Amino acid sequence: MIKKLSLFFFVFFVLCSLTLTAFALPLPNGDFDRQQAIDTYFKDKPQNALEGIWVTDDNKYEIAIIKNDFEICKGYDYVGFIVESTDSGWSKGKVKFQLKTTAIPKFFVGLSHKKPDSYLTLNSEQSPGSIFRIVREHLMEFTNEKREKRLLFRIYPGNVDPANTSTRSGTGFFITPDLIVTNYHVIDSAETIEIKHNSGEKATATVIAKDPINDLALLKVNKLKAAVTPLSIETNHPSRYGDTVYTIGFPLPGLLGTKAKLSEGIINSVTGIQDDVRMFQISIPVQPGNSGGPLINARGQVVGIVTAGVDPYKSLVLTGTFPQNVNFAMKINYVNNLIDTLPEKVHLPGKQPSYIHTPAQIMTLANDAVVKIDAK
Repeated sequence: MIKKLSLFFFVFFVLCSLTLTAFALPLPNGDFDRQQAIDTYFKDKPQNALEGIWVTDDNKYEIAIIKNDFEICKGYDYVGFIVESTDSGWSKGKVKFQLKTTAIPKFFVGLSHKKPDSYLTLNSEQSPGSIFRIVREHLMEFTNEKREKRLLFRIYPGNVDPANTSTRSGTGFFITPDLIVTNYHVIDSAETIEIKHNSGEKATATVIAKDPINDLALLKVNKLKAAVTPLSIETNHPSRYGDTVYTIGFPLPGLLGTKAKLSEGIINSVTGIQDDVRMFQISIPVQPGNSGGPLINARGQVVGIVTAGVDPYKSLVLTGTFPQNVNFAMKINYVNNLIDTLPEKVHLPGKQPSYIHTPAQIMTLANDAVVKIDAK
């Protein structure tokens, strides 16, 4: 009886092992190249933002990142195999990356290997704290084994969903009845730019001046029928530490909706990152979609343009902490410099009354001037 039970469990174990092996994907072999990776793991299969062929920014490694249905790297959701390398130490089919998903979309943690086959044992050649983040379609940043920040560019597939063209949303504001200020990164490389006024009317816009270094752009709006009340620009009273400021914008429109939102804070510093004199540091919460919005003082005058926040993931890599509401705005005088480059003189609106406005008055003042921008 004991012999029969032993034989039964032995056969059961063997069958289970064969079954599990049958469901595992085949491991890449020495001939593993880009086309084999595509044909074996990607072609005619559902795609996501991570799986595909990626190349490092030094063009040294071409890596196929594949969902982990292999009998290796247990506990990791994705594995990155070499498909091409100019490094003689790395042959095709070797594991370069191991990634785990996190609760944060497009944010992964894992291992970046310095040497081939180091995934087999945990040793000093591994970087167990590597962070991978998809910063935009086909672009991912990660920390390598030396704790350096590097980039990966996806070369296959070319588009996850060709039917859905990537659209960037931001904020802009009128400084004349037909001129809008926004951030350069909102409209950079866009083929079409559409603005939406608070009346619901939409219109196209074209770039007439840009300043990539200071992340600024001027747009000219075509055929907007709605009434526009441009915001006035502050030039006489420099902003100081502790001044109350406001911004109106369209943060996270896909989640929070497309109505303009008012936020209040103070000027924490009259300089930005590493004491950059071009910027203010502000305590106003800033989300994707706020970029390009006006920074307005309590007198209702624009003193800056909301530009950026500290990237929480970069901060996590560099300092080990997430920043708490650290955001920045470009000072308004850099817009004045951009206006001066235009061939024709621009007549800006007169100054607003110097009395202190309530938040509700600020919102009313800016309501006809602030617009949502969609760049495709």
